[in-house]
Amino acid sequence: MTPAPPTDAGRAADPAERYDVAVLGGTLAAGLLGAVLARQGVRVLLVGAEDDRRAPSGETTVPYTAEVFLLLAKRFDVPEIAAFGLFSDLPEEVRRTSGVKKSLGFLHHHAGRRHDPAESVQFNVPGEHAEWHPYRPEVDAHALRIAARHGAALVPRGVTLTDAEAGPDGGEVRASDGRTYRARYLVDCSGDASPLVRRAGGDDAEPRLTHRSVSYTAHLRGVTPFEDVVPPHRHPKATPWSEGTVHHLFDGGWLQLAHFGNHRAGENPLTSVTLSVDPEVAAELPDDPEKAFRSVVERYPDLARQFDTASPVRPWTAHVPTQRTAARTHGERWFALERSAARTDLFLSRDVTTAAELVHALAGPLITAVRRDDFAPEPFARVARFQEELGAWNDRLLAAARTACRDFRLWNAFSRVWLLWQILADLSLKRARLDCEQSGSWAPVERFELGGIWFHAPEGLRELVGRSLETIAQVREGRRDAATAAAAIFADLRRAPFVPPLYAFGDPAARVYHFTFPKRLRMLLWVKTKAPADFRRLLTRDNVTSVTSASSR
Repeated sequence: MTPAPPTDAGRAADPAERYDVAVLGGTLAAGLLGAVLARQGVRVLLVGAEDDRRAPSGETTVPYTAEVFLLLAKRFDVPEIAAFGLFSDLPEEVRRTSGVKKSLGFLHHHAGRRHDPAESVQFNVPGEHAEWHPYRPEVDAHALRIAARHGAALVPRGVTLTDAEAGPDGGEVRASDGRTYRARYLVDCSGDASPLVRRAGGDDAEPRLTHRSVSYTAHLRGVTPFEDVVPPHRHPKATPWSEGTVHHLFDGGWLQLAHFGNHRAGENPLTSVTLSVDPEVAAELPDDPEKAFRSVVERYPDLARQFDTASPVRPWTAHVPTQRTAARTHGERWFALERSAARTDLFLSRDVTTAAELVHALAGPLITAVRRDDFAPEPFARVARFQEELGAWNDRLLAAARTACRDFRLWNAFSRVWLLWQILADLSLKRARLDCEQSGSWAPVERFELGGIWFHAPEGLRELVGRSLETIAQVREGRRDAATAAAAIFADLRRAPFVPPLYAFGDPAARVYHFTFPKRLRMLLWVKTKAPADFRRLLTRDNVTSVTSASSR
């Protein structure tokens, strides 16, 4: 097939046409997949779902997220997707409603006590990255517009999915306007109410996840920036917290904030707020979601002050429980992707990142199946196994994060391991992509059997992360105390030959990170003289010191 050229608008959905693929749901994942498939000549139908705007959605990114977006853009020739990885390249209507992310901030709290600035960590995002807080109503719509421009067909605005089923010859999709659409293959991104998952047995009675939580989500107006609650001089060297993603941590849970109007061109006064607590904590909270939120923040004096004047723009939503997994995620001529396959906490940018990773994993086999008219199950079973492995990896990280919230010393150690993994995953995926572009083979970015780190990474990284997560699991199980576990993790970081010394990841006192120009130069010197060979491949002068536009990368 020859990729179709972009058009100004998508085609109107036609019940008389038999599409190659129908994508159910109107979220970011659905739009990205629709854009990729349409650009590669696949006849695509997009049908929105009732849960598209009601279900909670991830609203933060990290540099690794940007690299996955760039991989999608380069591999499938959809340059607009590259802009999702660099805020300045996004259309004005997206930038003015979404926020910037200049840092990741973690602040620990104790009930009844003011926040101690010594119990905080801030990682400032290097200048060549432009991370952001996607305001999902506009961002999801933008992804659908990209798909439409490349030729995807969309049902009329306001029409949503009511039912779907698949069989040996393809599938049927029924919409709320009474029309029925046909396709050779169905991909379901519609969420908890997925009709294909329901027909295949529904959800597991017990989610196949270790982490458990109850979460409360809302967009609030009037949230006070935390630097106005605790004066900036009490956090030496830290940049304003509200210019990045803020994570308030406490024993039994966390509170994540993503400000949307935190830049000069921003016009959105709202803040995304997600409270996640252990089920044991939630059992003691009021049934009303807003009262539950207030009950938690009032335990911590500085949080109470931050939200004193805040009010929701629509009612709070409780997710009890937050976790779910589908009993089956694929079958004859159908695949349940992302939020239809599983749901868990929206934390550490994993929701947006995982959506892009899974779109990349499924798009290749799906394009091949359409072109060959061969929908044999094994390629899709392989993607389903990857989706499950990616979910298990994410689950281990979330379980470790929840345990680390008990004690700042443990969080201080865990956060360094998490950041190291993010940095090296970003660089490793970039190296793999560049290798693919040079060789013409995409095999280096299809090593899905490797699980959560699905490409070549520096030797020892997987083992270090694995040891750290196991150490934290021992704390969760009562076999180790937090202080000795943290000390063991820091010692491991100091010993690892692939951890750049200038990061000071092994130093508990180095709690504010700025990747300055002098540090970049020292990094280059370390790479040239002492770094392991497989690490040297990841860094060049250009990708350590330069800033490039997403459209030209």
